[in-house]
Amino acid sequence: MNMINARGQEAAPFELLIAVIVMGFVIFAGMNAMEQLWLQKCLGTTDAKLEEMKTVLETAVDQKSPQSINFRLSGCFDENDEDIRIADWDEPTFCAEYCGSPKNLCTLLEYSNTGRRLFSIKKCLNIPPDTVFPSQRFAGAKCSTREREELQDFDTLIPQGDYILINKTLATDTFPTICAYRREE
Repeated sequence: MNMINARGQEAAPFELLIAVIVMGFVIFAGMNAMEQLWLQKCLGTTDAKLEEMKTVLETAVDQKSPQSINFRLSGCFDENDEDIRIADWDEPTFCAEYCGSPKNLCTLLEYSNTGRRLFSIKKCLNIPPDTVFPSQRFAGAKCSTREREELQDFDTLIPQGDYILINKTLATDTFPTICAYRREE
């Protein structure tokens, strides 16, 4: 009987080692699954906020009524790694991929993240490619200066914040002018 107990005691450390290895693997796999779930949630939230901005931009170009938006992304990623802008593309295959038709010229709302995880999101904008978003430097008569608000050139950068978009296109203009005022914080 003593021999059987001795063999059991000799095997116990190996069984414990195997149990610890299996447990470590389970914890590692669980942590990876949780991180992937978190990443997918963040990507979904970012995509939804970009879709909201897309809708507001298209409405601002199509209608004369001012459009407001609180444009803040998920907060999951470092804001310094995020780049958001409007870009025109003159590549029919590229336009077909994002806009569904091989136009010679298309306009996209582009988000890119240059942080630890490199990725981008592109949304086709149904606005004329020559739409102008004057900056504070080029405010002029159409986009007058407003107290505690700064004009943003969306072709250069769209910083997160509270916006009011005002269509200042005149009947004689050949392209839309949108004054994108960002409230100073």
